[in-house]
Amino acid sequence: MKRIVIIASLLLGGVLAANPAYLDRFEQAWRLVDEFYWDTSHRGVDWRAVGERYRSLVASAESWDEVYELLDEMYEELGDDHSRVLSPLEARRVLRGALCLPLPFPVERVEPEAGSAAEERSGESSDAGTPDDDSDKEIPVWDDFSYRELEDSIIYLRLPHLVNQEIADDLKVTVKTLDAGEVRGYILDLRDNPGGLAYVMAEVAGVFIRGLPWRVVTRTKGVSPQPTLPFWGKPLTARPLVVLINGNVHSAAEGLAGALKRSGRARLVGETTAGNTEVVFPYCLPDGGVVMLASGVLAPVGAPTWEGRGVVPDVFVEGDEAQLDKAVEILSAP
Repeated sequence: MKRIVIIASLLLGGVLAANPAYLDRFEQAWRLVDEFYWDTSHRGVDWRAVGERYRSLVASAESWDEVYELLDEMYEELGDDHSRVLSPLEARRVLRGALCLPLPFPVERVEPEAGSAAEERSGESSDAGTPDDDSDKEIPVWDDFSYRELEDSIIYLRLPHLVNQEIADDLKVTVKTLDAGEVRGYILDLRDNPGGLAYVMAEVAGVFIRGLPWRVVTRTKGVSPQPTLPFWGKPLTARPLVVLINGNVHSAAEGLAGALKRSGRARLVGETTAGNTEVVFPYCLPDGGVVMLASGVLAPVGAPTWEGRGVVPDVFVEGDEAQLDKAVEILSAP
């Protein structure tokens, strides 16, 4: 009996000795899903049970790198292909300065005790890993925007993602510059685009259209209109536009393609998109980490959501080369 008491005391002592800042970060990440995830059933996942399991794992973590890895694994339990937890280092590399939202609840800052493991927050512990350490962890590297001129003064625009502001800025500068010359039309290639952030989608759309093409259906705020950015004025170009899509176009990229089609601004060539149109809101964590949370579902104004259905092309074509050839054919027609 005495041995059991000693073991229990040791276990309890381990929990009590857990870095309070680690647990504070866990509570923030877990609560975001519990209260603000778009699906109240959490896609059938018992989120409280998941929380109990990961809370104990975070409590025994030995570094901030381990904490963030555990939180990201916890979000993977949702299985939505959107929600993620990024460490400060990952957030800087992936988002490249993209804006994030403040946490939608009060944040209690836990002050580290002298000599505690939490000292690694300020770099006072030389052997402790922090979220800012360069590590061997694989961090996604996003392709850059690119373009090239094809035959008949047709401009091919490759948009590989909608993750950060940089991609929208590059597109805007390119179109504004090229549109001043002889351009017959544009091909916007969204194939294999995983999507990204709603406001980046809205800025890219603003290059070609203006107005209010979307609504975002959220759990906490109901239905919110999503305008293009900017909302008023003329778009940067009125040249003919063809958009290439396939079954691996997701999220905000589907919303972009759908808006361009419904407005009559573009013809879509390729295959039906994935039908995975959850809207990701980025939330800032106190140390620079970012929670990417699927907080709503994207839908056109006055029509059902694309979730589970996808965006259907105007011209169905299989194969990368055949799709591009068809787009050129459409724009080259008299």
